[in-house]
Amino acid sequence: MSIGAGFSSKTAWKKEAAQSDYGEVIECGANNQMPLITEGLSREILKELDNVIRYKAGYGPSDLVGKGVAGPVSFEAVYKGIESLIVSGTGFSNYSGSPETVDTGVYKHTFELANNLHTQSWQAGDGILAGSGYLAGDNKVRRGTLCIDKSVSIWELASVMINAMTIRGNSKGVQLEFDLIPYELDRASAVNTSSAAWSIPDDDWLSVLFGDLVLWIDDYSDSVPLTSDDAVGITEFEVKLENHLKVERDSLSGLYIAEPRREAKRLVTGSFTVPRYESDDLLDKLADQSAMMAMLRFTGSQIGATGYYRTLWIWLPTIKFDKIDAPLGGPGLIPVAHTFTAEIPTALPDGFPAEATKEMVIQVQNDLDTNPLI
Repeated sequence: MSIGAGFSSKTAWKKEAAQSDYGEVIECGANNQMPLITEGLSREILKELDNVIRYKAGYGPSDLVGKGVAGPVSFEAVYKGIESLIVSGTGFSNYSGSPETVDTGVYKHTFELANNLHTQSWQAGDGILAGSGYLAGDNKVRRGTLCIDKSVSIWELASVMINAMTIRGNSKGVQLEFDLIPYELDRASAVNTSSAAWSIPDDDWLSVLFGDLVLWIDDYSDSVPLTSDDAVGITEFEVKLENHLKVERDSLSGLYIAEPRREAKRLVTGSFTVPRYESDDLLDKLADQSAMMAMLRFTGSQIGATGYYRTLWIWLPTIKFDKIDAPLGGPGLIPVAHTFTAEIPTALPDGFPAEATKEMVIQVQNDLDTNPLI
């Protein structure tokens, strides 16, 4: 008999195809293995209790009225293999403009925030060009199948959508956490019956390390770009995107949920900690509610012998501080913790990518030559 253990488990993810239907299961295979750290998905059963008054104090038999699944997963941040999860959370990557060919074998992916995350058709303004491969009926699909082999059985989660995405890091590592809303959980699937074929892209996830990071932050400007003079040394950071997807059932969906849709404005927030209290400058920015702009950049190893490096950028064109704390915790050095909310910029900040017209844009440079949203 198999006994479930984390060390003997294995995880894979594959985004659904451009013409898939909500609730459809995709078979995971080569290059789909994911660097799982933790997982907390759980089954929820909704029941209607017997409330009929009939000379009894206890409840009679209940009726099943709904099935649901939800919970968090966290992955090690990597330079390649996580693209389709990121774009499923942000919602958009230009059909023809991303990835940009930087050089032979070097590609830059740009992931933008979309107004909606449910299934939508591609529009002319989304970068569809003649000969680009677009077929009638192709859609922007921001969901996929997540499979976790827990030894006892493979947990297959169909049509998983991302309600929230958090990128956080400190000296112990950099992780991505996703709050997931799957359509259904199957532990006896006829599609994903084995994890043997699940493999790591190019046999190396190429981890994003905290030491790869630089943070640049300064006053918002559409004429003066950020430079290395704006670098701030930090001990930890977090950037979170909340999509506010609504979970609901209707007369067509039955026991299972209908495809979730955004029910409120998305929210991008974040934080970072400076290890030593040395200046009041950012405290003044908080008091004045000054608009700031920031960039987090992680630089990894060289891509072949191209002279270009694996890179992850998080661009925040406008942020304003919500709170800055410099607590005295004893006789030691005083750290300073900053929290902020991102806003849509009034104009494109100088030096930012052209797509940085919303609260955040994420870019990844690696050797993957395909758009993960297509």
